[in-house]
Amino acid sequence: MGYKRAMTLRRELNFALDLAKNCGAIALNYQRQGRSALEIRDKGADQGLVTRADTELNARIVAALREAFPSDVVVAEESARQFNAERQAAGRCWFIDPIDGTAEYSRLESSWAIHIGLVVDGEAALGVVHEPARGRLSWGLNVGDHREAWGQRGDAAPLPLARRPVALDALRLVSSKSHASPKTLEVMQRLGIPDERNLRCGSTGVKMMTIAWGEADLYVHPRAGTKLWDSAAPHAILRAAGGIVSDLRGAPLQYRGPSIGNDLGLLACGASEHRALAGRVRPLADVWFADT
Repeated sequence: MGYKRAMTLRRELNFALDLAKNCGAIALNYQRQGRSALEIRDKGADQGLVTRADTELNARIVAALREAFPSDVVVAEESARQFNAERQAAGRCWFIDPIDGTAEYSRLESSWAIHIGLVVDGEAALGVVHEPARGRLSWGLNVGDHREAWGQRGDAAPLPLARRPVALDALRLVSSKSHASPKTLEVMQRLGIPDERNLRCGSTGVKMMTIAWGEADLYVHPRAGTKLWDSAAPHAILRAAGGIVSDLRGAPLQYRGPSIGNDLGLLACGASEHRALAGRVRPLADVWFADT
């Protein structure tokens, strides 16, 4: 493990970066043509919306990864049922969300992202989160004792991403724009976070990247609903930048567990604050997930 092992992921990282950028250009082109070009439909069963970009990019990314890394398992949102069973025993599994934040994407907004994440031996080891409409690209390696996270805006030079400790009485929350919940207000009240320090936007990846980039300090998803393809790529980046992603009881996410969902919600923040915040949020989580 460590730096030597991380260096073996350079090919994977460069491949994922190129793939994300190419797919981002396709998705952005469709969005710029307007809603009629997106072919929006409801997936049913409370699974949300899907667009032509979701399905086309899903197929493109899955095919490219399988050709480049034929021994790896690839689990992507729009084709997850085909390969989900294989991931539990896989040494390497890619988790793909072709458009994270489809609701915002379909409304022609900017807070959506393309996720390409690689989990190695159950750990979020590599992540790329591309926000084409915002012109922002983030990536990270988190393998053994070697961690690095980078971000780039447009054609500017990449900058290292690193979390700094923050006082618990100055926390800035980032929460969902499309799925607002009264439980978020409970979190804000418990942590003393006023409305003006609650940034609302779409996409799990975009929200976690606001923490990696230092624009927010805490993300709480107070219910089940997100899936492993939502969390894997941004998890790798945020952890490499000095953050922690856990469930709302403070336990690590289980990428090789039986469930494809993050069934106990999500808590993402800086490593320096995680223990204290998990302790404060857990009493709420114990009520919310009393039957889990």
